[in-house]
Order: sequence, then C-alpha cells, then structure tokens
Amino acid sequence: MRKTKIVCTIGPACNTKEMLLNMIDAGMNVARVNMSHGTYDELEKLFATIKEAIRESGKNVSILLDTKGPEVRVGTFKDGGAKLEEGKTFSLLKECEQGDENGVALSFPKLVDLFYAESAKAVGRELLLDDGIISLVVKEVKEDRIVCIVNKGGTLKNRKSINIPGYYINMPYVSAQDRKDIEFGLTHGANVVAASFVRTHEDVRTLRDFIDSIGFEYVEIIAKIENQSGVDDMDAIMDYADGIMVARGDMGVEIPFIKLPEIQKTLIRKCVARGKYVITATQMLESMTTSPRPTRAEISDVANAVYDGTSAVMLSAESAAGKYPVESVKALDAICTEAENNGEFTALHEYIEAHSVKDKNAIRGSICKAAKEIAAEVGAKAIIVESATGRVARAMVHFRPEVPVIAVVTSQLVCRKLCLNWGVTALIGEEKRTSDAITKQAMEKALSTGLVHKGDTVVVLSSNRTCPTSSTDSLNIRIL
Repeated sequence: MRKTKIVCTIGPACNTKEMLLNMIDAGMNVARVNMSHGTYDELEKLFATIKEAIRESGKNVSILLDTKGPEVRVGTFKDGGAKLEEGKTFSLLKECEQGDENGVALSFPKLVDLFYAESAKAVGRELLLDDGIISLVVKEVKEDRIVCIVNKGGTLKNRKSINIPGYYINMPYVSAQDRKDIEFGLTHGANVVAASFVRTHEDVRTLRDFIDSIGFEYVEIIAKIENQSGVDDMDAIMDYADGIMVARGDMGVEIPFIKLPEIQKTLIRKCVARGKYVITATQMLESMTTSPRPTRAEISDVANAVYDGTSAVMLSAESAAGKYPVESVKALDAICTEAENNGEFTALHEYIEAHSVKDKNAIRGSICKAAKEIAAEVGAKAIIVESATGRVARAMVHFRPEVPVIAVVTSQLVCRKLCLNWGVTALIGEEKRTSDAITKQAMEKALSTGLVHKGDTVVVLSSNRTCPTSSTDSLNIRIL
C-alpha cells in the first residue's frame, strides 16, 4: 500500500468523467481545482463532473480548492496567448478587453498606480511572468500602463502569474474575488482550501475567520508557502494552518532558486515534527506534460520528497494540461511506493523520535506511540483506529508506523478530510452504541480493504464507552 498521497490538478486534459475515473483508479487521492482559471459556469460543471466521478468510483477522494490569493496575473488574450519577442516593447495595462503582442491587462490595476508613484525608481525593475519563463524590464510608467522591454521572450498565455522579486505589494489578503471564489467552491463540494501566497500567520487567521463566517468551520486550510515573507514566518503559519504546501513554482521566482532545496526540507521536517500534513508541489514530473516517461532527475526529486517525509506530492500541468495525465499518476504511485519501501526511509523515524512535538492530549499521544511499537513487536499487519473526528488517526500516523493505518469513521466529511494524511486509509462505518459493536464493525471494514486478511494480527485503538477517560483510551491486539 502506498502511504504518500497524490494530489492532481484538474484541467482541460482530464476534465471528463472517464479520464477522472482512470486517474482515481491509478491512485489520485485529491482533486485540485485552481480558482484562477475558468468562469463560474465552467467551474460549476467541473465540480459536478469530479463529484460524479468520485461517486461512481466508490473511493475516498477529496476536492481541494486553490485560491488566487494576493497575486498579480495578466488578463486574457484574444487568441488565448501572444508571442513576446526579445527587445520589443510590451505593456501591462490598467484596462484592456483582450490582449495581444503589444500588451495585456493586469488583474491588479493598482500596480500601475504604485509604479507611477515611484516614477524613476520603478524603471529597470524586472518582472517575471509565467513562473519566470518570460522576463520583462520596466522602461517607463504612464498613468494607464507599465511599458516594458521584453528581456526573455516566449508565448504568454491567459491569466499567467507575474512575480516581482524583492518588491512587496500591499494587497488585502482575502480579496472580494477570493471571497466569492471560496464561497462558490465550498458550496459546490470542495473539502479543503489551499491559501495562495500566505505571507504571515495573520493571513491564515483572516482566511479562517472568513471561512467560519460563511458556515464552513470544518473546512481545513493549507497555507501555501511561496514567498520570502511566508518562509520567514513559517513556524507561526504552521501553528495556525492545518497543513502546508511547498509551492515551488512561485517560490523559485520570488526567492533565489538555489535556496529551494533547503526550504523544502525544512518545511517538510517541521510539519512532520508537528504532526501536520505537507504537500510538495510544482514540476514533480514536469517532463510528462509531453513525454510518457519521467526524467531520472524527476524520479529522484519525488523519491527525496518521500524520504524527507512529505505527506503528499502534487501534479500541476502534468495532469491539468499534459498529454499523459493518467500515466503521470501511475508514475507518481510507483515512485512513491518504491521510495517508501527503501531502507533510507527509516531515517525519518529517528528524526521523529528526536524532534517530535508532543500531543496536547497526553493519553492520545502515548497510546498511539505504544500502538506503533506493539504493532512492530507482534508482527501486526495493520493498526485499526476507531475515530469520530479523525484526530486519533492523524495522531497515529504522526509516528509513521510501518503498517497501514485503517481509520473507521462515521462521517463522510471526516473521511474526506483524511485524504491528505500520510498512511491513512479511511472508511465509513455506522454509529454503534457499544465498544464491542464498534470494534467488530471496524475489523469487518478493515477486511474489506484487502490490506488485511483472516488470521492476521492487528492492533485496534478504540474508546471504552462504559468508562471513558478520553476520546480514545483502549489498545487491543486482535486476530481477524
């Protein structure tokens, strides 16, 4: 069983029910919908198709909504894109209905005003578009536009990002557009929100307050770390967020790219120590947008993220716009599985022992740690967790046991929320009144997964309903 989860960005290459079913069958655990692309009519159809595919598959798959965040993007082009040639001028305009090779509108028109106020200071500033593929240098600033010289050319497509290294844009964190997007996405079935361009823990608090205010208190927040401000405040951000995404695309433009490996490893290890989930994202298998096989470097990149302890790995253009979305999922599945079986992976266990942040619930933390050790001693094939909220399952995988963790929950919502947690297979059960009935159901559900079989030894974590001391207070060794 693969323990590292797979997140796939959904786009034109995979937005049919048939393709989504194939991707789920290949191992997709989470479908990511990027709110930066598409109209509400298009997104409504996309959400409906994803939910239909999930229902038909019968598998536990979550939907992740990715916000625009306080970012600047180009608008749309009349032909879907324009070729920018080196040495030519190209303008970023306050207003422009459809862009062409001469210029395009900005998603944040106020940037023109900010540059205009700086006057000569803005001249010579570099703007990086589409994750740094295209480079513009400011030539002059007029009241309605920023006139640039194309330093590095290429084809610029609709709604691509603009990064300005070393320049802080004072934008509100949750914009009016983000508020509309988030409410739309959560209403249409998203289970978790990935917050783009988180700068400080205050951004997470602001987003949390908004999501709570519209009645989605149970929705979890993943803070995307993709700029220097986010890196500087990473510890506080981790404390306020439910999970972290190592968003290497914009990070590699905003921050010198030679810093990325160190930042990635630090973020992953800090999340592992805290028991928070962490997604490693961007260009994991970039070559598979056009090739049916990954490069050797990409294989090593994915494996190293697994060795470091990432909870999940993510496909972006590979699944959204590539030629081989299903093959990309299969490749990730194979690489992650092999990496998890490698002896190098045991180094992570030593790190957890030395740096693990103690569970606030001492009973829960102690019983989960004991379950891992006992499972290893008795040769158990799985650890079965009976959990109403999913907290015990998460506490259990914090210790990274060698065997699968099978969580039996009574809520579809909790089941979906566990899709991003390393090593958890979540199943829906019925409400039972007695401890014996709950445990019997959990063991039967575990057998249905095929991860365990009749005669196997398992460790079962449960609550003693007759004399409860905590949500989970009992550990049993059972033979199925």
